[in-house]
Amino acid sequence: MSKPSDDGAQAAMTKQSPNAQLKNTRLLVHQYAERLLGLGEEVRQSTIRELIAAEHGITASPNLVNDEVKKFWVQAGPVLSARLRRPSIPDDVCASFDKIWDVALNAAVAGHELERRQLQAQADNALAAMEVAQNNEKAADARFDGQTREIDGLRADKLSLSELLLANETERKGLAAELKDQAEKAAIQHAQNLQEQQRLQGLVDSLQQQLTDLRASSQRELTALAESHQVELVKTQDFLMRETNRVRDEHKAKSDKLSKELEQERNEKDQLRQLRSKASDEAAELRGRLEATDRNLDKLEQRNAQLSEQNEKLQVALLESVKVRDAAR
Repeated sequence: MSKPSDDGAQAAMTKQSPNAQLKNTRLLVHQYAERLLGLGEEVRQSTIRELIAAEHGITASPNLVNDEVKKFWVQAGPVLSARLRRPSIPDDVCASFDKIWDVALNAAVAGHELERRQLQAQADNALAAMEVAQNNEKAADARFDGQTREIDGLRADKLSLSELLLANETERKGLAAELKDQAEKAAIQHAQNLQEQQRLQGLVDSLQQQLTDLRASSQRELTALAESHQVELVKTQDFLMRETNRVRDEHKAKSDKLSKELEQERNEKDQLRQLRSKASDEAAELRGRLEATDRNLDKLEQRNAQLSEQNEKLQVALLESVKVRDAAR
């Protein structure tokens, strides 16, 4: 009685093992096809079989691999076509999808040609094995029941795979929507960064123009002041003293005004530095211009100090000239 029980257990294990292996092999074909497509490589039957054999030690059937590759392209083909027709995708991405689709078509043609050759070889082998099959007809009848049970298992596997494919399609649609949302957010952020960079550039250009105008105005005023002093030297002593006091007061007012303007420029420069620290990633070129502006401000301050010193020396010289004239009288 124990012998039939052992035979039944062994038959159950034999039935479960091929089904499980077949199911795993079909899933592996889809996984490796997605991997090859993601790497931009051609999805070949031979490549997938080699990967399955190398990493899992399973010798996959060529027909099974071809069937699953066809199913894979049935699922992936419409998705790739929809993405290619999508107007928001850049041209270089469309070109990449075109290349991938060409690779897929070439792989399908090669797979069909290989399948045709294999089927031809199988037909030749079937003709040669027909005589053996006739002799083994009784044994085939005995195996028919086992094959029927295996078919039932394959149908169950097919139903399970259909449910898995439906779940994967739902997940893919969700990921596609999320990817589209992320792309829109990235585009909006890029536009905002570009506007901020343009605003900062306009502010820097305005400050640069103000500094240029201030330097030119100071130069003109100093030139006019020197000419005025040169004319006043030939005038009378009394008028020279009054003009000297007037020029000193006027220059003091201008110096105070220039100091206030310089203080305002320093404040604006501090504000510009704060803005520059916030937009350091988008305005690398702006740093160099701000540094140049700082150097120009330092030069302007040095120039102002030199002009103040020259004015003091000129006033001293005028006083000395007045004293000499008074002593001569």
